[in-house]
Amino acid sequence: MSYEEKDWIMRQIKQIAVGLGKMLGRDSLKEMINLELSASEKLTDEEIDTILLLVEVEDKVETKQIKTEDYPEKVGIPRERLTNILIDYTLVTEAEKMRLKKFIGEIE
Repeated sequence: MSYEEKDWIMRQIKQIAVGLGKMLGRDSLKEMINLELSASEKLTDEEIDTILLLVEVEDKVETKQIKTEDYPEKVGIPRERLTNILIDYTLVTEAEKMRLKKFIGEIE
């Protein structure tokens, strides 16, 4: 999948997650996302979970009004690396996912 396709899909998923994410459960949201995509664009559950995690992180940053310059430090991921993750969600390592989950309060 090309960068442009990934970017478009990421934006579509973010719109769905932001718009319906608060009303639907995670599984319903995943089903809806995959309904929106063609067979060749279908995402794995792990990819969708990662995108939803990033949406939750961005939502927390906005809700808590965390300054852009403080954001990487609070998450525990270097600024440049965090920027790359937000651009290409497939690059997120397990350790980074754990930091992101800790940031949003999903884990202790």
